[in-house]
Amino acid sequence: MLEHLYISNFVLINELTLDFHQGFSAFIGETGAGKSIMVDAISLLCADRASSDLIAKGKNKAIIEGTFNLAGDQKAIQVLEELGIETDNTVTFTREILATGKSVARINHRVVTLNVLKECLENHVDIHSQHDNQYLLNPQTHIHLLDRFCHDEHELNDVKTAYAQYDQLLKEKEAFLSTQFNESDLEFFQFQLKELENAKLDVDEEEQLLQKEQQYKATKGSYDRLKLIMEGYETVDSDFFALNKKIQNLPQDLNVESEKEIINSSYYEFVDAMERIKKLFSNFDMSEDDINQLEERLYTLQRLKRKYNLSIADLIKKQDDLKAKIERFASRDLFIKEIDQKITVAKKNFDEKATKLSNIRKSFAKQLDEEVGKQLHDLELKNAVFQTRISNTKENPYGIDHVEFYVQMNAGQPFSPLHKTASGGEISRLMLGLKVIFSSLQGIQTIIFDEIDTGVSGNVAFAIGKKMKMLAKQCQVFSVTHLAPVASNSDTLYLVSKNTNDQDTSTMIHQLNYQETLEQLAKIAYGSVSNASIQAASELYERSHKDE
Repeated sequence: MLEHLYISNFVLINELTLDFHQGFSAFIGETGAGKSIMVDAISLLCADRASSDLIAKGKNKAIIEGTFNLAGDQKAIQVLEELGIETDNTVTFTREILATGKSVARINHRVVTLNVLKECLENHVDIHSQHDNQYLLNPQTHIHLLDRFCHDEHELNDVKTAYAQYDQLLKEKEAFLSTQFNESDLEFFQFQLKELENAKLDVDEEEQLLQKEQQYKATKGSYDRLKLIMEGYETVDSDFFALNKKIQNLPQDLNVESEKEIINSSYYEFVDAMERIKKLFSNFDMSEDDINQLEERLYTLQRLKRKYNLSIADLIKKQDDLKAKIERFASRDLFIKEIDQKITVAKKNFDEKATKLSNIRKSFAKQLDEEVGKQLHDLELKNAVFQTRISNTKENPYGIDHVEFYVQMNAGQPFSPLHKTASGGEISRLMLGLKVIFSSLQGIQTIIFDEIDTGVSGNVAFAIGKKMKMLAKQCQVFSVTHLAPVASNSDTLYLVSKNTNDQDTSTMIHQLNYQETLEQLAKIAYGSVSNASIQAASELYERSHKDE
């Protein structure tokens, strides 16, 4: 509900602060005083389009700020949580309209988009004027309104789940049939698979070959010198070995043991060093055939990569994909048979659950028609008949029903769709009656009626006021009205007045006390404030509140 409203430099309002409570609040005032300005301001908080024309004359910007208690509005709380905006359920929404024509939206003083503003309040605030296109007039919402009246969430979720399973199977079959191929396609896939399998691809091979090729090119200049060294080593090793052996056989009495040890150690260190060089040489030892094979293999890999425009890893994956396609072609008849069986089972499951839901809707539709009929009777629409029509439609997540509200406003007239009912005064009363039933089910916390009582008077006006008072037991209700029978039913009455001086004209809104309420009721009902009109206003007020 709306708890606090601040308006600055907006149209004719210089500065205004209002605190609101639960219940029914009515706004009265002379024509042209600006009663609808507050409604326009709240509409901007709900993301209506802004214009620099709304800024008070001579000012740079207008500010509208509303503090709402969002307790119970799960959608709004979820939107705020997703944005990381912490709240204790009390949230401040702000719109600033700049002279440039741009506007800034804030939630708890943090800048947000208009879409976020709209998401937070679209199910929280319902602004109803005589001619706007309300959710009740939209045939697409009628099935959802009926479901809320039925309280059939469990059955509806069952239908949604069953439809999702059925629809998924249909899409799988459609996708399979749309990607099927003929015999020539099969031959082509088999050719590609054979080509890739013959290549014996390895995800690491290309990198290893490239490293080997790079190493060969880097060492090619040293290869010949290493080769000569190794050829010389074969001869030197043999001679050195023989020489060392002779030296080691010298007799001990020559006293050359130290020299023998040095030569022997040198021999083995020489051998070890040469073996390491030999190992290096063996790594470089690539014959011309080896080089040709390496380059040919690299060419093959590069050719396949260019041909398929894929990496080696993706070429390996393509092999698996080709195998799957070939297998699918071979087993397509079996696949179609199996998925058709699954579709049949899923369709039967959906039909059973959708039929159950449809029967629930048809049963509750009669109750809804009776409930609306009572509301219309209370609103002096005694000849009006409301009818919920349910017809078959194509399977969808909500079942097999098309739901639309029809109404017969006068006896003898044909029923017509609710959204085509033309009479403004009557349709407004009809909407009021429907809101009494649906507003709490919709989760709406604040409803604003902007002069929907135009064109009515007497008992009809009083019935509208009583109905708004009844609705206010479920949610917060505001009504801009020019009728005393409506205003007399309010819990709180506000007077909207215009103050004019030499410099400017401004609109003010004042909360009336009991005596002021009687005086204003007398004025709008009887045109004057006198003892007699005050007494009549008091009787009207007491009549409106006698059941409290």
